[in-house]
Amino acid sequence: MKDVDDLGGLQFLEIRSSLPDELLLYADKLSMAHGLELRVPYLDKEVVEYVERLNGSFKVRYGIRKWLHRRVARQFLPESLLKRKKKGFATNVVDGWFRNSASPWMEEVFASKESLIFRYLRPSLVRDRLQEHKDGRADNHKILFSLIVLEHVLRKYDSLTFAPVQNVRYRIMGGGLV
Repeated sequence: MKDVDDLGGLQFLEIRSSLPDELLLYADKLSMAHGLELRVPYLDKEVVEYVERLNGSFKVRYGIRKWLHRRVARQFLPESLLKRKKKGFATNVVDGWFRNSASPWMEEVFASKESLIFRYLRPSLVRDRLQEHKDGRADNHKILFSLIVLEHVLRKYDSLTFAPVQNVRYRIMGGGLV
């Protein structure tokens, strides 16, 4: 796509990758499971193509995301709805279970000096992500789940030896773990 700024390019990729492969599929399954008919009005092809061509300053302004959308919606919706915190439906399904049922076990795994993930990751940063999640300051369920899976894989295959990977550094979780 030519004449598209960085934000437009990222949105182009998002709309064509994780939106159909994850979000729409998930919404479709949840709505069908509860006998609901779900409509996604902003996925009209012409609307999407128009918004993709807009300059990033119409999408984010003064740190406010969906700036133009909010300006137009003011004509139809009360200000309290436009300023309220976003409420995702995945939070209730996954995060409640993750905070309540899995949290004690995760704390035990991440508190142990025997955890194998700490061969590769800084313990303080992993524990910070867990604490942020428990306190509700951040939704880290995806990264925490990935770390638990990694721990299980490392425990299962700990006796195997792998060829070392040279000159590769990964930076994840904000400040980086390696």
